[in-house]
Amino acid sequence: MKRKLFLPTILTVAVLFTACGGSDSKVIESDGTATNSAANASVTEAKGYVFTANGVDMAADMDAAPIVEALGEPEEYFEAPSCAGEGIGKLYTYADFEVQTYPVDGKDLVLYVLLKTDNVATAEGIDLSKSRDDIISTYGDPTKDNGDSLIYEKDGMKLIFFMDGDSITNIEYDSAKN
Repeated sequence: MKRKLFLPTILTVAVLFTACGGSDSKVIESDGTATNSAANASVTEAKGYVFTANGVDMAADMDAAPIVEALGEPEEYFEAPSCAGEGIGKLYTYADFEVQTYPVDGKDLVLYVLLKTDNVATAEGIDLSKSRDDIISTYGDPTKDNGDSLIYEKDGMKLIFFMDGDSITNIEYDSAKN
């Protein structure tokens, strides 16, 4: 039994420590405004891909506090030092998805949202039961096709479809920090 729990724990730790990226990123505030963390320039409209679950909108670089509060108690919680920001990164695991955060100026921001089951889908209707052709038909040609992933970029963030052949294994809404 201990052996079965060891691998998921190691994988979770590995995910937490792979969150390194650049220092100049757009931060989407909970009120929908966006700021550039380096220049602190205000933008009036949040942009990018948004995932919604249980009536809660989630996007990369949003303030995670209202999201986590609205979603309620996660099935699992894990924290470790973040390399995407100075402080602690937090991983909230729910039944069908997980939310990873990184710290900035005393706030936890969304680093990524990972969809893990076909019980949840993108706003455009793509879930894990769909195919590579369904993704391309819905989103058009990807920004990058690595063979094992299709990457779409929009307004400084990424929507990544992880593939095993023609099948989707995971979908990730990803910050530029990741």
